[in-house]
Amino acid sequence: MAPDPLQLSDVAVTVEATDRPATAAAYTALLGPADSVTGRWSAGNGAIAAADAGDGAAGVSAAFQVADPDGAARLLARRGSAVTGHGGVRWFDAAPAVGITGAAGARPGAPLLDHIVFTAPSVDVAIALFAGRLGANLRLVRTFGEVHQVFFRTSTVVIEVLAGADGAGPGIEVWGLAWRCPDLDAEHRRLTGAGLPVSDIRAGRKPGTRVATIREPALGTPTILLEQTEP
Repeated sequence: MAPDPLQLSDVAVTVEATDRPATAAAYTALLGPADSVTGRWSAGNGAIAAADAGDGAAGVSAAFQVADPDGAARLLARRGSAVTGHGGVRWFDAAPAVGITGAAGARPGAPLLDHIVFTAPSVDVAIALFAGRLGANLRLVRTFGEVHQVFFRTSTVVIEVLAGADGAGPGIEVWGLAWRCPDLDAEHRRLTGAGLPVSDIRAGRKPGTRVATIREPALGTPTILLEQTEP
């Protein structure tokens, strides 16, 4: 049997930078220096790029690495989802904040993105894109009143979708990033020492986790640090 050309793995995130020097300083403090060739900050399972505000950037976007971009584009077309662009990144016509790419720019040993959070108008819309079109593994649906948390997984990244939340747009949008920390106390000291504003450490919503929020607008998206304290 031929392998699935999608085979989702890493993710390349692009943020809109209203102050590029501040954005560069913030991501360099968080992830280390940017790559001298690509200008991206590498994660162990993806990368972050900054696009200048007003230069064609449209907020935050995420492109998932696939095994075969050309084959994936053909498969997505058969599933009723056109993607635009060739080479590089191809974006969904119906969900312009989501795309596919042949290389997400990961670097072994770099910090790991624990999960990426999206918003969607409904659970059905989220499942249709991430499971139905992209083939991500649907793992869990939680309900909190009118809001649903829908969790998917690629081979390297967790996708969390907040469906039905107040203020969510009519489509699927990137809402924020959570970075994995083996030692949150040490990382908290390191980042505050580097000048980033970080909240106090608190218990996470998921049992057995601790989190802290990086309150730095230059990051271009809500950002938390997450430590798993229990299996």
